[in-house]
Amino acid sequence: MGGGQFRITIWDPFLIVCQIVAVQTFFYFVFCLMLFLGSVFVGSETALSRIFSYKALGFGDGQGFVSVISYILTALTGSAALWLVVRRTKQCLDFTATCFTIHLIVAWMYNGYLPYQISWWLLTAVAIAIMCVCGEFLCLKTELQDIPLLGARVDL
Repeated sequence: MGGGQFRITIWDPFLIVCQIVAVQTFFYFVFCLMLFLGSVFVGSETALSRIFSYKALGFGDGQGFVSVISYILTALTGSAALWLVVRRTKQCLDFTATCFTIHLIVAWMYNGYLPYQISWWLLTAVAIAIMCVCGEFLCLKTELQDIPLLGARVDL
């Protein structure tokens, strides 16, 4: 065993796929929950198009505002999913990019075209930055904690 390596990294595709599925499921669960709660609060309708439609994200009306806030809050809570599921600072960007790429592909299939609204791309970039940076912060705090040594006692 070579020196200078704290953790041994083993390529485990099954673990990676399970982590991707867990983060994606968490993302959509929280997004749906936020949209539902926001729609109840504003008094608007709930529909599948609110999740996948590019035009649903906007500040033009109450429903669009709820969608934008839900998208941002989902990204913020998605960082907790990274912390709970991934637990590695170096992998937060990878899993965040994967999550939003899968969302883009699903939305593309739902709408039948890629988004052309600059506001959608900017909002998604902000959401990616929030989820990645906050996830890295949480994971880094965990990684930097002291490692307890059993039976070690230091008297100063």
